[in-house]
Amino acid sequence: MRRQPSFTRADRLETLMLDEVERLLSYEVRSPLALTVKVVTGRLAPDLGHLRVNYVLRDTDGTAEPSKALLDVLERAQSFIGRTLVDALDLRTKPHVVFVFDKDAQGAQRIEKILAEERAKRAAAEEPSEDVPA
Repeated sequence: MRRQPSFTRADRLETLMLDEVERLLSYEVRSPLALTVKVVTGRLAPDLGHLRVNYVLRDTDGTAEPSKALLDVLERAQSFIGRTLVDALDLRTKPHVVFVFDKDAQGAQRIEKILAEERAKRAAAEEPSEDVPA
């Protein structure tokens, strides 16, 4: 009996594409607004023709929404990113790249930040003071 693969070519390419999109946003896209984007997840269609990139905003309190200027930057970068993916990954066709703001991941990021602050407060409160003699 032939073993079914646990992942497909699209799954492997999806990971490579998301890494490349993150790199392009950080180093190649000229707008400083692109640096505020953090790629969280993505989904590549099985026919490799459509890449959906879910993102959150870096360094925010978790309640911020993407600005109109950022949405314009991402819309203009879609074609550039698709062309660059073709060259970087040696693809036959250019995938259509779409950026989607992930509100759920942004909320989870906010909760993690609050919990980390609370842990730091508790750790500071539990440490014995060195100034007080025993």
